[in-house]
Amino acid sequence: MIEILQEITDWGKYPVANGVYHINSAGHLVQHNDTVFKTPIKQFSKSRRKFTKIGERPEKFEEDVVVIKSSSGKTYTITDNKCSCPGYTFRGNCKHIKEHLQTV
Repeated sequence: MIEILQEITDWGKYPVANGVYHINSAGHLVQHNDTVFKTPIKQFSKSRRKFTKIGERPEKFEEDVVVIKSSSGKTYTITDNKCSCPGYTFRGNCKHIKEHLQTV
C-alpha cells in the first residue's frame, strides 16, 4: 500500500508550505502534492519532520511483478528475477529470489 502523508512540521519563523507525500511500501517517494514521479525517489527522508497519515491507496504493479514480505515485515518486489531488497543490491542474490523460485 502507498501511504498518503500530510506534513505537519512546524518550521518556526520560516514560512515553509508543508505538502502531501505519497510513500510506497519500500519507503520511497512516488508523489509529492500533484507531481507523480516516473521513478520513485529513494533519498526521501522523514527525519526531523512530522507527518500525519491521511490515507492510503494500493500500489499499481505490472503483471510480472511479485510482492514479497520479508521475515522482518518489510515488503520487496521481484521483477525479472531481480529483488528490491538491500541484499540483492549488494550481493546480486538473496533469499527472497530463492524462495520465489521454489514456489514457481
